[in-house]
Amino acid sequence: TRDAVMAAYGISSEKITIVYPGYASDLAPIRDSQQRAGVRQRYGIPGPYILFLGRIQPRKNLVRLIDAFAQIAPTYPQLVLVLAGPQGWLTRPIVDRVQAHGLTRRVLFPGYVATEDKAALISGAEVFAYPSLYEGFGFPVLEAQACGVPLLTSATSSLPEVAGDGALLVDPTDTEAIAAGLCRLLEDPALREALVARGFANLRRFSWERAARQVQEIIACLAGVGDAL
Repeated sequence: TRDAVMAAYGISSEKITIVYPGYASDLAPIRDSQQRAGVRQRYGIPGPYILFLGRIQPRKNLVRLIDAFAQIAPTYPQLVLVLAGPQGWLTRPIVDRVQAHGLTRRVLFPGYVATEDKAALISGAEVFAYPSLYEGFGFPVLEAQACGVPLLTSATSSLPEVAGDGALLVDPTDTEAIAAGLCRLLEDPALREALVARGFANLRRFSWERAARQVQEIIACLAGVGDAL
């Protein structure tokens, strides 16, 4: 976002201060297999799954994610792709792509996910896939890390900055790269474990308390009362 503002308005980086938001700190890995199975059943998920969680719309790059899943689906016959979240705009091409691949039984659209189900749904995923074309921030990246799930996301916009070294980064315009990344995360236990550990460490950079303190300091500085705080 800072780089976009600088490019659009010619503002010096010295005049921009980045304040990271926090995330839902009550999100944590759900280890209870019965709880995870209950949520999986509630959303109609029959077996192991790759999860996307966010608004269903073109910017999220779901057509390429579906194409990538179609490439790997024969290798993992029990695996399904879950595209969870509310309907956005121009969803028809996304649904049509699933039908074109003959994957209507293996690509699922469960819709909105209740807040109380989010942690269990994320925790139960084999991989969290978020290959968005552009994000100003990307809260789902932190949610996946908070739930201890291997994360694949895009090497574009704010996503590398937000994910830190706790994600496998891919070119979101390269379907083969997305497919290869998914396979790596499904097949490499050491990589999965390393990314999860790095994801937990990355979360320490983000808290609402820190964000509020930084904003307070900026306002105080602008008002010339910094020494009073």
